[in-house]
Amino acid sequence: MKGMIVSNPKLEFLRPALERWFDCIDRYNAVRGDNESPYWFDEKANLGLLSAAAWMAEMVTLEHTPSKKQVEDGDRSGRTDLYIATQEERVYIQTTQRWPRVNSLHLTQPLLDAASDAKKASYPSDLKLGCLFVTPQKTQHSATPEELQDMVDDLQKEHCCAVAWYFPYAYRKLRNEAGNYHPGVAVLFKEAR
Repeated sequence: MKGMIVSNPKLEFLRPALERWFDCIDRYNAVRGDNESPYWFDEKANLGLLSAAAWMAEMVTLEHTPSKKQVEDGDRSGRTDLYIATQEERVYIQTTQRWPRVNSLHLTQPLLDAASDAKKASYPSDLKLGCLFVTPQKTQHSATPEELQDMVDDLQKEHCCAVAWYFPYAYRKLRNEAGNYHPGVAVLFKEAR
């Protein structure tokens, strides 16, 4: 089960990267086998997958790139988690990750926080996004198809500029070392204004 919605036309240029993001997850699993999935890890691992996907889509990226930070008392030097660019467009992205329970995502505030962090990156005229990676988890047993569909429905209701989700069938029943099932991953983007 995978899909994406890009509701903000300014982010349409990211669609090819999000399509390749699915491929990057599959490639990682093909190389590493069925013991783990890359989205189990932290935001830096997921950021790396998104960066690789952008390169596969003929874009350029820099992770943790220097940028100006806008703060109340003026500019200061800082870092942006991910910079993605084509010859015509560019975006500065600040990321975070959450591991909510399958039946209780509660993503609104973390997404707002990510967008708030992104607002400080670069200059006011630049496109800036908060990016939230979501790796739902469940203990004791894997998520049912109905629970997966409910999560997809909830993801589509979030007020964001773009969302993509991937719940690969082959990896839905994998458990991590802590015994938690992580049936897949979603990424949500919210424009910082």
